Amino acid sequence: MSVVNKTTIKEQVYNVIKHKILHQEYQLGEKINIDALAGELQVSNSPIREALMLLARDGLIVSIPNNGVKVISFTEQSFVEIAQTICALLRGGYLLCLELGKTDEIVKHMERHITLQHNALECHNFHELVQQSILFDKSIISASQNKYFLSTYERIEDVFYLMILHNNQHGLRDCQKSIEEHQMILHNIKQNNVNDVLRWLSIHYDKHFIKK
Repeated sequence: MSVVNKTTIKEQVYNVIKHKILHQEYQLGEKINIDALAGELQVSNSPIREALMLLARDGLIVSIPNNGVKVISFTEQSFVEIAQTICALLRGGYLLCLELGKTDEIVKHMERHITLQHNALECHNFHELVQQSILFDKSIISASQNKYFLSTYERIEDVFYLMILHNNQHGLRDCQKSIEEHQMILHNIKQNNVNDVLRWLSIHYDKHFIKK
């Protein structure tokens, strides 16, 4: 029996470009050459332009009048605002989970992802470590089972991923510090130390832009 591939060309192109951005094949601020990409993927310009519109919606690219399309770059202000937004979502999600009696579910997911962070650190797999770090934080949002919290978080999740990649100037060494902060967040959730959980979330997201 044949399986019908329902993925459109636009969606396939979207996934290819997104992969290139998240895996730093396109650098922050780099211009995307539509004609060259069309030649590489052997498609017309139309699905590429449609895919770029979706990526602009995701916040991964920006369209600059008379200068084409570029991968996003960060400023001090945008960097701080992203960190503040993520922190506010996690603090609100945690308090909601506390109210709903779902902190045990947070702990279950966090323990899994912190173990996977340690494994990635031992294997020097930087990208996997960053992914597991984000999933650790997302445990709070997922446990809340609030679809509006989740959709809001997921809209900026990829931008957040790029932000972490940019700001880990020392790579795995910076990730070790992040794991230690995660351990403190997890410990205090287990101990039901509400104020300390909120404090460590704020510490964890007290991020500043590093110029390179």
